[in-house]
Amino acid sequence: MNRQNSDLGAAMLKRGREPSIPADNSLAQPLPVNEIAMVLTLDQLRPNPDNPRTSRNPRYDSIKASILARGLDSIPKVTCDPEGDGVYIFSDGGNTRYQILCELWQETGDEKFYRIHTIFKPWPGRLKCVIGHLAENDVRGDLSYIEKAFGIHKARVIWEEQLQRGVTLRELSDLLSKEGYPIDNSSISRMEDTLNYLYPHMPRLLEGGMSRGQITPLLSLRSSAMKVWKTFSDDVCPDLTLDDVFGTTCRIFDETDSYAFDIFRDEFIGELLKALPHPSLNYDRWLIEFDPKEQKRREQFGEPLPTPVLTPVPERQSGREEQAGKSRPANEQHARDAITPAPTPTLPVQEPATTSSLSPSDTQTTSSVVPFRQEVQPDLYGGAPHYSGETGTVPLPETDGEGALVSSLTDEGHSGASDTIDFAATGLEPIVDIWCITSFQDEPDHLKDMAFRLAFDLAESMGCAGDLLEVREGECVGYVINQPSSAFSALLSGLAGNTPDDNILSPAAVCAWLTGGDGESESQRLTDLAVVRLMRLVRVIRRLRELQSPESEE
Repeated sequence: MNRQNSDLGAAMLKRGREPSIPADNSLAQPLPVNEIAMVLTLDQLRPNPDNPRTSRNPRYDSIKASILARGLDSIPKVTCDPEGDGVYIFSDGGNTRYQILCELWQETGDEKFYRIHTIFKPWPGRLKCVIGHLAENDVRGDLSYIEKAFGIHKARVIWEEQLQRGVTLRELSDLLSKEGYPIDNSSISRMEDTLNYLYPHMPRLLEGGMSRGQITPLLSLRSSAMKVWKTFSDDVCPDLTLDDVFGTTCRIFDETDSYAFDIFRDEFIGELLKALPHPSLNYDRWLIEFDPKEQKRREQFGEPLPTPVLTPVPERQSGREEQAGKSRPANEQHARDAITPAPTPTLPVQEPATTSSLSPSDTQTTSSVVPFRQEVQPDLYGGAPHYSGETGTVPLPETDGEGALVSSLTDEGHSGASDTIDFAATGLEPIVDIWCITSFQDEPDHLKDMAFRLAFDLAESMGCAGDLLEVREGECVGYVINQPSSAFSALLSGLAGNTPDDNILSPAAVCAWLTGGDGESESQRLTDLAVVRLMRLVRVIRRLRELQSPESEE
């Protein structure tokens, strides 16, 4: 009797049933068909090869400290692929805990880290294992955005292999929701675009933990650029594709410390201007196309009306040319008329009601005084500017190849001669008129952008671009120079509102830059392009200071 009691007590103290696995890791017995508790060793377990996590768990150290102090609180679920190599793998998370247990077993040699209580579940298939890992990690918020994207993409690939056909995003969304991982098809589409357009060019930045809030603006930037590219690429026939231009920009910023969205956008616009040199596309046009407010407005009210093509009025011949034309033979004149297209008529502007009450003599008298109220109307979408008036017949303005006014009226009534500085229509801030500031540019944020681009072009030409920093907040001019490294940096710093050091910047140096001089100072003279940019920068800063003054606010 005592012997039977002792045998019963010894039997109760035995460990739970363990599967006997031969040395070759092949299963000796059929797998259970229902969930069952098992005690497995670390040698019988392996991480799931389809685990979406590829980086170290950010809470790895805290989880390891908890397991060391209290043991394994949660029981992981394992399964086994009947067609696999006969080892148990984790079906719904647990890969991080397995790695920690392996480290603790090697460090401490404690048996409690070697033998693990698990729950075995029948093989659900690779697809459900991937979804299970996604759902288990998403509850804790441990996966990065790129890891989720790869996990969902892997689930799609596995399902397509099972169905032997393609799977739409809506079908994949319905499957994931049914399996306990709800996600809409638009989010899946965004993840697919991330894998296709961003990850090949900036893998380090994405694997470093780039969030969804940082990725979405980049994809929106590419989408907006693609619409403009399709519109104008047929006219230019560029050598590169948009994906080539976008990929080049992405590779520049494939470092965590070097990425900033505003800088990325400016660099992308610079690459687009070089790859797609269309007359209607300049820096400001690309900024408008990339503006989220403008995109929202188009979603609500539709695309803007196409800009009418304005044909310049032919220049009037001089008296000598007119006399020469009269003296040509009649047959030669008829031949020239046959090959010369008819001139485009000017746009008539409706007469106001007040002119109908004037007598013929009064009308003849007032017509010599030019009874027009004209102003320059810029086009917000890159088209050619035009004049508007209230009376008489107004000729169309003459434009250059890029749609800029050749001759315009400034805000103070001075007539600009922009065709004399057409060489300055280059760089980050092309200049077609030193003084004129159009109405849509006449606001502080836009003027700050213009000032920074002008100052950067000047600093780059003088070899001190590294001193320049862009600033947008507060009562600033768009840039700042903390420590001038040269006399020209000190000059730009003084224009920004800082008092230049007399030991660095002298009046003689400024005079030498502007006018040159005899001897060695001749080599220090600014180029004509730099002088135009400097004058334009002064004009922009003056107008910006006017808008920032208390009197303008009142």
